[in-house]
Parts: sequence; structure tokens; C-alpha cells
Amino acid sequence: MTTPSLIRINPALDPAPFAAVYERDGVVQIPVFLDPVDAEGIAGIMAGLTWNVVAPDETSETLVISSQVIQKFGEAQVRQFLQGALKRASKGFSFVHLSYALQDEYGRDPTAPIHRATEFLQSRTFLDFGQTVIGGDPVGGVRAQASNYRPGDFLTLHDDSHKSDDRLAAFTLGFTRDWRPDWGGQLLFHDTDGQIERGFKPGFNVLTLFRVPRAHSVAPVASYAAAKRLSLTGWLVREAARTT
Repeated sequence: MTTPSLIRINPALDPAPFAAVYERDGVVQIPVFLDPVDAEGIAGIMAGLTWNVVAPDETSETLVISSQVIQKFGEAQVRQFLQGALKRASKGFSFVHLSYALQDEYGRDPTAPIHRATEFLQSRTFLDFGQTVIGGDPVGGVRAQASNYRPGDFLTLHDDSHKSDDRLAAFTLGFTRDWRPDWGGQLLFHDTDGQIERGFKPGFNVLTLFRVPRAHSVAPVASYAAAKRLSLTGWLVREAARTT
């Protein structure tokens, strides 16, 4: 575990009311989660990140498409692979969006400015707050990434079950400004009949926590969306987090 970050949770927040909502609904949103100054700082850093495209292969394993990968295999082959991810979306689980692997990159260069956020998400400050809200088994660690959904990006229906990570809850911490609802990109929750139970539009400095497993998706971002859909996302897990 890393040492506590200088990033601060909004000191005015009382987790108890949010814990009551989570216990009842299995999902809760917490607005103005970070101290506003810290939220602005993270937002500025995220805007300048070097992103990689992520998409699943035929076995649903995540492949990272960096500029080096494009250079090695060529743009035509990469486009063909992404077309395959789009076709799989019509039949089952698939996704295409931009990502920054916080914990992997932390192992390479912990001094990069974005890793103030990585250290915060791995700190007991964040984990204990999450533990208080979700209750139940002790939270031992986190898996985390930064995400950026461009026009056309999406994440199809799934429930966040995982074969190796013991996930207790999922989280998203949004850094999206001035988002219109017709731009898509909503986090959507689905019932067993395929109906949308509820949905949240992208927002700024709002933490969403929801129980795992739970069926959800991210609606495709409209081609005319004029803002960046930025967030820090991941899972609270039982065992200690891997950071390398």
C-alpha cells in the first residue's frame, strides 16, 4: 500500500446517509466527493494524459492498443481488429474506449502527476470511505484505471464478475463537465427483463459506487458530443491490490 495522498475527500461529507442508500439500492452517487481544488487539479492532469485504445479480443481479454502497437501492426490491421470488437458488441460483451492503466503506469514512473490520483485511490483514506459506504467484507485494495470515452465509444451489458479479482463494489469518479443528456455515455443499470432500472449521466466530481455483480452498460457516446467523458474507474476488492 502506498502512503496517503495529499488529495482530500470533501470534509463536509458524512458517509452515513450514502451508506443507507447503498444498503437499500445497491448503488449510490456522492456529489462533490473531493475537495473542489483537488478535483480541479486531477481534471487538468487527466486532460493531458497520453491514452491507449482498449478493446476485447475473441476471448474477452482486454487488448491495449498503444501508438507503438499501431506502429508495429499498421493502422489497417488495428482498424480491422476494432471492427471485430464492434461486431462482437451486437452479440455480447464488448467495448471500445480510451484508457490509462494507473497502477501499471505507477510501477513504471510513480512521479508522474497523475499518480497523485493513483496513490489516493490506493490509500486507506479512499478505501475506508468506500468500506463505510458499502459495508460488508473488509476492503483490502483497489483496481483502478482512467477512462476517456470518445464519440462512438461504448461498453456493452455485463455485471463486472471476474475470474481472479474478488470484487466487492465498482466505482466511477467522474471528471466530465457540461454534459448534455442527448450525448449518450450514461452509466445504465438493467433488470432481468432488459429494462433500464436507472441511469446516471456523466458528471464532475461525483463518486458512484455499486454492488458487484450488477448488470450495467455505458451507452454509446453520440457522434456530436462536444465534451470529454473522463473518469477514474475500478473496483474495491477484498485482497490487497497489485500495483505492478
